Amino acid sequence: MSDPIRVKSRDKSLCDALVADTPLSRTRGLMFRHQPVPILFKFPNVGIWPIHSLFVFFRFDAVYIDPEKRVAEILPEIPSWKLLIMPKCQSLYLLELPPGQSRKLSVGDKLEW
Repeated sequence: MSDPIRVKSRDKSLCDALVADTPLSRTRGLMFRHQPVPILFKFPNVGIWPIHSLFVFFRFDAVYIDPEKRVAEILPEIPSWKLLIMPKCQSLYLLELPPGQSRKLSVGDKLEW
C-alpha cells in the first residue's frame, strides 16, 4: 500500500487513508487487520466492484466514489465474514472507513485528495 493521503469533504479533513492501487493491495484491503483503518481503493476502470468481508474481524463502512470523485453509494456497517457485498452503482474508487465514519457523508458529496 502507498503512503496515506488526506481525504477531504466540504473542505474538511475526513481521514488519512492508505491507498490500495495495485492488485495485491486491493486484494488485501482490510483482511487480517486488528482494527479498521481508512483505505482508498483505486480500481483500474469504472465498473461495478463487489467486495467481501471474509477475514475482516470488525464492521466497516464502504463508500463508492465515481470518476468525478463524488460519493455514489454508501454502505454502512458491513458485518464481518460476508461473502458478497454488491454495490448498485458504478465507481472508480472505494473508500473503506471505520464504522460510523460514513455518517459524515451524503450521496453526491464531492471528495478531494
